[in-house]
Amino acid sequence: MARISWFKSEAARYTFYGISFGFAFPILATSIDIARLDLEFSWQSITYVQRNFPIHYIIDTAPLFLGLFAMFGGRNLDKLKEKNQQILKASKFKQEFLANMSHEIRTPMVGVIGMIDLLFNTTELNDLQKEYVTTIHQSSHNLLEILNQILDLSKMEEGKFNLSPTPINFKKLIHQNVDLFLATATAKEINLIPKYSEELPENIMADGNRLTQVISNLIGNAIKFTNGGEIHIQVSAVSQKNDLLTIKVEVIDSGVGIGKKDQEALFSRFSQFNEASILSGQGSGLGLSICKKLVDLMQGKLGVKSELGKGSNFWFTFKTNIIDTSVSIQENKVPTRVKKYKYDLHVLLVEDSETNILVSKQILKYLGCTADVAKNGRQAVDIFKEDTYDLILMDINLPELDGVQTCDIIRKNYKKVPPVIALTSNALPGDAERFIAKGLDDYITKPFTTEILNIKLKNWFGDHYRNH
Repeated sequence: MARISWFKSEAARYTFYGISFGFAFPILATSIDIARLDLEFSWQSITYVQRNFPIHYIIDTAPLFLGLFAMFGGRNLDKLKEKNQQILKASKFKQEFLANMSHEIRTPMVGVIGMIDLLFNTTELNDLQKEYVTTIHQSSHNLLEILNQILDLSKMEEGKFNLSPTPINFKKLIHQNVDLFLATATAKEINLIPKYSEELPENIMADGNRLTQVISNLIGNAIKFTNGGEIHIQVSAVSQKNDLLTIKVEVIDSGVGIGKKDQEALFSRFSQFNEASILSGQGSGLGLSICKKLVDLMQGKLGVKSELGKGSNFWFTFKTNIIDTSVSIQENKVPTRVKKYKYDLHVLLVEDSETNILVSKQILKYLGCTADVAKNGRQAVDIFKEDTYDLILMDINLPELDGVQTCDIIRKNYKKVPPVIALTSNALPGDAERFIAKGLDDYITKPFTTEILNIKLKNWFGDHYRNH
């Protein structure tokens, strides 16, 4: 087996090439000398040239030396090839691990976030209970955000992460990010002071979600390491050429500051500000690393100026285009109470988790829908009948038949099939497109809330509920 594998290796192939190419040297050199001496091409002429010109003894060794050089080069290529295979294998393992981790964490999060959402939407709560529910809601979404950060980092490292620029009101976006932290800052007696330069236009073309991710991370970190005092959020123009504008955002705090040694590793993966952050158990250490990669995608820079005991100035720049369109940004309130709609739809819910079934049925009930449940693909195929269901909510990871296979069988057996929306914990790059390409009509990532399902139903059925 070892001999067979060697003959199939780059070392064997390049050794053969080297020896073959090496034989050409003495043949060519001898032929040139025979022609130069005006001799007939024969064995006697070859022998004559070889004897009278000793240089040919050196040239004759070309197959040996070229073969050896080629063999060593091929062996290095074999090692490089093996190393590349190991890298690809490790990358594939990482993707599979992330996919499995995402699925395993998101599945129980359906019960946590779904039940919190139902508790807030479907029950009457006093002010203290609302405060408790809001805290649980924010904590659960923070846990989900850590998971999303890990997936974002994976997407960036794989080169599969793209920005989605849209017209945004950047001035409003800054103030909205400040508003998100007002309660936390007030509790620590910190005054948040935003300052938006009058020279800047309000409306720009940028990825508002990713800008929010960077800005909120920097403000959150500033609050975390500041006890009392002020935090300034300053936005100014760096340069402008025609409609291309470079903007600088600074978050300046009066907190504990960061030593020069810590600053060097600050934007590396899993690094945290100092030992205090590790002891307090706050953060995954991924935030700033992801921020740096996001800012790089925005053609900008991320940096810090800081001294121990004198606070920190975290800043970043990004390039954007000025637009004339007036844009309004919807405020982000957490959590939100969804209006109780009556869609009057009959839904086939295909789901194998008892917790997910309970949450999904209650959300559907709140939205005015009834549901039949199939706990696996086979049961879904047996239950389905034409003109019975208005919608199918299809879990992808099912026993026996998965969601895609179940959808294919139903579409082959019946002509009238309602919209099929995938319910899945898969949230890696390309998952949505992959499932839609395989025949499903839409896609909801777990965990989902009443608001998310309500948006999907409105997209598919419009004002259907008003007709009933």
